[in-house]
Amino acid sequence: MGSRRIIYLIMLVAVAAPILLGISQRPSRLVSAERMYDVLEKVEVKPGEVAMVWMDFGPNTIAENEPQAMVMIEHLFRRRVPVVVLSQYQQAERFLSRVPQTVARQLEAEMPDQKWRYGEAWINVGYKPGAAIFMQSLVNAADLSKFLGRDVNGMPLSNYPNFAAIGGVERVKVVGEVTGLVGVFDTIIQFFQKKGYRPVIIHGCTSITIPEAYIFLDSGQLHGLLEGIAGAAWYSEVLKKFHPQSDNKRLLVTNTALSAAHLVIIGLIIVGNIMPFFTRWRSRGDR
Repeated sequence: MGSRRIIYLIMLVAVAAPILLGISQRPSRLVSAERMYDVLEKVEVKPGEVAMVWMDFGPNTIAENEPQAMVMIEHLFRRRVPVVVLSQYQQAERFLSRVPQTVARQLEAEMPDQKWRYGEAWINVGYKPGAAIFMQSLVNAADLSKFLGRDVNGMPLSNYPNFAAIGGVERVKVVGEVTGLVGVFDTIIQFFQKKGYRPVIIHGCTSITIPEAYIFLDSGQLHGLLEGIAGAAWYSEVLKKFHPQSDNKRLLVTNTALSAAHLVIIGLIIVGNIMPFFTRWRSRGDR
């Protein structure tokens, strides 16, 4: 068996074992995720005020971005903050439907006496092309409900009491951006604001874009950050601390599998750097 196949087999075992056996470890503490929790916990909304969550990810980054979107929306749902979900990325359309529906089902299973219904807890207005141009038009609209018009089912937003008369952008109290795409979060930072108004902005990013996100976090433009799947895992632990019935087992198992893969990679790098020394030592001994 070639060395590549051995490495692939080792990686397969490292990733598959925690998933198949249901092994989970407590994730590392991430302060930026705790900052997000504190920010969302303090948000107060009046009738007509909403949160807006942009899910700008597709199948290529689903492993990290979908858990981030789920814990973000879970917290907003628990706070009973009405959520508008939408996207700048066409491949995200199915996640706009699946993520809030999944969270709603989980919460209803946890609290059978409560309901999170479409049109009350959230609304899906779908994919919005245009990027910066759309964003600037959205921010300058006199009434977001009229500007957005209809949901993905073709129903006017006026049919949904919690979203019928949002008014200007100042009524958007929280803006969440979950993405692994380059430049998409920059559009939110640059254009989702106007004179006298800056929303609370929270962000979930893939591991490779964390350094870029830190710039905005340190400057105060970003109020909370989920760093890859590890950020989502720690956020779920914080949620569970205050809501013990919350089920985050699957997320913790996935995070554990990823950690196992990282440890294997580190081990292979160490072995790969040590092996040449043994090879030289053996060649000298054979002389």
